[in-house]
This record gives sequence, C-alpha cells and structure tokens, in this order.
Amino acid sequence: MDMALHAFAYVSTASEGLEVPDLDALLADATTFNRMAGVTGVLMFDGSRFLQYIEGPRDGVASVHARILNARRHGSITELAAGDLQARWFPRWTMANRMIEPGALASIVAAPWHGFGDDPQWPGHGFALLLRAWTGGHGELEPAAVSLGS
Repeated sequence: MDMALHAFAYVSTASEGLEVPDLDALLADATTFNRMAGVTGVLMFDGSRFLQYIEGPRDGVASVHARILNARRHGSITELAAGDLQARWFPRWTMANRMIEPGALASIVAAPWHGFGDDPQWPGHGFALLLRAWTGGHGELEPAAVSLGS
C-alpha cells in the first residue's frame, strides 16, 4: 500500500441559498468521512466561496477529492494545486474551518500555486498565503478551531 502523502487545494463557489445548517451538515459529514479516509486539512469560507486544502495518503485524498467533485453544496470548482508532501501541515484536524474576508481569499486564490513543498514561506506563494491567513500571523498552524456555522 502506498503511504506517500499527497495534498490538494481548490476554490469553489457556494450553492445559491446555502444556510448555516447546511454548513454545519457539510462540516459534520466532511469530518467523519475525512477521519475514515485518513485525511486532514482546512476549509475557509468568505460567505460565497470556499477554499479548501486537504492532505493525507494518496488513496484517501483521491476518495475525498471524488466526494468534493460530486458535492451539491458548491460548484465552479477550480484546482489550485495538487502534489506530494513530505509531512502533514495540519496533522490533527480532519476538517478545521474558519471564516475569511473575501479580499483575503481572493488574494490567496490569485497568487501562484506551485504545490505545497520545500519553501512554503515564499511570500507570494498561494500556499504560503493560505498558511499565513490560517495562523493570523501567530505562526501556530493548529489553534482552537473557529466554527463557520452556529
């Protein structure tokens, strides 16, 4: 069995009329499925668009990726990057989530994405911007989770 780590990041548009209970259900389903698949990651939402990063064994990421493509709560899915990892960035979170300002999400999406590897601290790199937005400048990748919904 291939235990190499793989990651995937994408942005998508929330379905029209997505409500707080829908977000809560999405997060509960994703958390359960991701745990079974051995996948960890983060989800950011700006009120209309999602930015998600997932990581884990190649087969686990592939199964979560398939679910993402078939989900009805969002559309217009655009892959930002996919590739191999040396180690997990978010090892404890099956699906952490946070609200993000639309301008911050737009900056992350517009930045160049070249995978998740060697030097994510490169200032203009999309993944480095995601990490910076996630930590809030504190440098801690896994602070207490902030719920998107209720």
